[in-house]
Amino acid sequence: MSEFVKVARVGDIAPGTGKTLYLGATPVALFNVDGQYYAIHNDCPHEDGPLGEGSLCGSVVTCPLHAYEFDVCSGECLTDSAYCVERFEVRVEGTDILLRRPAP
Repeated sequence: MSEFVKVARVGDIAPGTGKTLYLGATPVALFNVDGQYYAIHNDCPHEDGPLGEGSLCGSVVTCPLHAYEFDVCSGECLTDSAYCVERFEVRVEGTDILLRRPAP
């Protein structure tokens, strides 16, 4: 069974922005969409661009390398349906933001 791990605190990520962090060795992009937190794999599947450094408009992040767009809620690529990114379950407990660690 996988467990939740604290990765940030509410307030660390302003609404409309994202941050790159690590869940073990896995790079994760955590976003604040109007007070709701969403987490996806940080590496763009097109050419490994850092999605956590991309610009966020609503729930869509744009990869800073080649402008591929991803819905942070679903992981779906809006630019090319052949691509998608892994999503991570997010939980907020008090002021802690937790992500579910994938089962081994």
